[in-house]
Amino acid sequence: MNSQTATIEKICSQTSEIAAFIDGELLPREEIELELHLSVCGSCAAELNEQKKLLRALDYALENDGEIKLPANFTKIVVANAESKVSGLRRPQERSKSLFVCAVLFLLALLGLGGETETVLNTFGKFAEQFLAVGGFVWNLIYDVSVGTAIVLRSLGSQFIFNSSASLAILIVFVFLSLFLLSRFISTQRS
Repeated sequence: MNSQTATIEKICSQTSEIAAFIDGELLPREEIELELHLSVCGSCAAELNEQKKLLRALDYALENDGEIKLPANFTKIVVANAESKVSGLRRPQERSKSLFVCAVLFLLALLGLGGETETVLNTFGKFAEQFLAVGGFVWNLIYDVSVGTAIVLRSLGSQFIFNSSASLAILIVFVFLSLFLLSRFISTQRS
């Protein structure tokens, strides 16, 4: 009887046993011990009933979850609210502060390198040289292609403009259309 009382006190102090009993995770011997305890202990029996009620309530709530109907434009409303709250969150000073913090962290990392700082800086220098070389190549390529295209269009344009009034009208429409599209592009970039 003394060992049975010790077992009952042990089970009373562990409410996780009741949850494991409901989930079917206990060994058969442990289930029998808990059932014997539940027949004696009213507080544990009440706890078991409370947990069963909670599980039934959750099952009922999850079964009826599909009854909620959202408006047809619910997604658009949520996106519009999110976009309206996002605009203007950052102040201009935040960028300069973040650049300052990054620079300080970079300097601290260099100080942490100690004697290897020169090697790391040489590596960054070589990378910067290669990056500038590739950038210069791309810039020269774009410049040369632009100059070549301008020369070809200029020679073709002089023949069209001076030889035909229809081609002049097409060119004027093209210029105005380009200006209109450019102004639309600039206005969308600002907002």
